Amino acid sequence: MLAQGNDLVVSSWDILSGDVKPGRKVLVFDDAGDHPALQAAELIAQSGATVEIMTPDRSFAPEVMAMNLVPYMRSLQKHDVTFTVTFRLESVQRDGAGGLRAIVGSDYGGVRKERLVDQVVVNHGTRPLDELYFELKPKSSNRGMVDYPALIDGQPQAAPVAGSGEFQLFRIGDAVSARNTHAAIYDALRLVKDL
Repeated sequence: MLAQGNDLVVSSWDILSGDVKPGRKVLVFDDAGDHPALQAAELIAQSGATVEIMTPDRSFAPEVMAMNLVPYMRSLQKHDVTFTVTFRLESVQRDGAGGLRAIVGSDYGGVRKERLVDQVVVNHGTRPLDELYFELKPKSSNRGMVDYPALIDGQPQAAPVAGSGEFQLFRIGDAVSARNTHAAIYDALRLVKDL
């Protein structure tokens, strides 16, 4: 969330879905380091816009594996795209000329800059997709609980008590938080390797 101007920005998903058309001079702020920011930036750049992709991280898209990053970079570098690392979008406000004034700072302190653009696109990641988990939780034998000490030690989860529920339920992957496929597979492997 921004200190000011959340109502003035759009999400990468707004651009990708086509609900919002790309601007002409666009700041894409990637706070999650995953695919949607790069996908939105690519779509915006292909429309002919000038694009700056900004991240508070020391490198771009740390959640995007190297082999996947190469096609993005090949595509983006062919267009009018600037890459800015270690800067964070702090607030957005309207400027007097009808555009937007984006205030950016650094987590490393003492730096504040402005960007004059006509669109700010943010990628803060996604929320967990956990509705199904909570719907199934009361029907499960373990009530959706994970024995974390056993999980950490590589030990199996406790066996279900007969008659206590229809199945065991474990919350993994994007039901916990927005993560990559590798994290979900790793969670699943640790939970079911002893079955």
